Amino acid sequence: MANIIRSAKSSSNWDSNELIAYNITVTSVPSQQFFPQEIDVPLTAAGLDSVLATADSDVSPDPDVSRNTAHFLQYLQDASTPDFDDQNVRVPSIDDFARQVLITVGFTRVAQISVCLRDMESDMLLLLQMDKTQIGPSNVEARMISGAIAAYQLNNNKRQEKGLHPLDAMTMPCITMIGTRPTFYLVPVTKALSDAVISCQYPSARTEVLKCEVASDHNGGMEAPEYRGMALQYYVAFKSLAKSHWEKFLR
Repeated sequence: MANIIRSAKSSSNWDSNELIAYNITVTSVPSQQFFPQEIDVPLTAAGLDSVLATADSDVSPDPDVSRNTAHFLQYLQDASTPDFDDQNVRVPSIDDFARQVLITVGFTRVAQISVCLRDMESDMLLLLQMDKTQIGPSNVEARMISGAIAAYQLNNNKRQEKGLHPLDAMTMPCITMIGTRPTFYLVPVTKALSDAVISCQYPSARTEVLKCEVASDHNGGMEAPEYRGMALQYYVAFKSLAKSHWEKFLR
């Protein structure tokens, strides 16, 4: 694919063509291959309210639940009830819900969550890319991968500002959310890939992105309690997995 015409694009304009142009593939793997630990752990073992997995999304939260749980259920209710945008297209209120999910399961220092999760030094730790409309073909994976490459570049710039050597590779934990259905990713970004994107060249080495979807036969999203419980278990497991990768480039 070295003869494909490449041009500089913002991450919001990436699609499957860019993945081909920069020798990037996405491989779906089962949870037991993606996560180093078992994910079938009760939410209460992670310090979460059991009501998170049982409450109806269209019912007002019980006043006796914790503040985080109440916010989660309220934002889920809002996300499950789309409003009309300027083009008269029904768009759910996903942003606040996506942010609250991460807070609920214990991610800290969440800021600008429609783009990333940052640490106190403003390094990018986790990318969250959402597809709100669920109308037409989705380029959410390509946009997420482009964002991961940009995060690699930003993190290395921050390292150099602190007098540290830039790293040749970082694995960026990422999440996409289509409606209220999350998918989890590990995006390995190397200097070779970053340089190829900057110079619009075809990298000789293939980049393989790993992808893990919530194993469920349910067609909807987290508005359904049976799917929500499983999805939250994936989030809890992903928190530990993401931290193990952050620690490699935050030293």
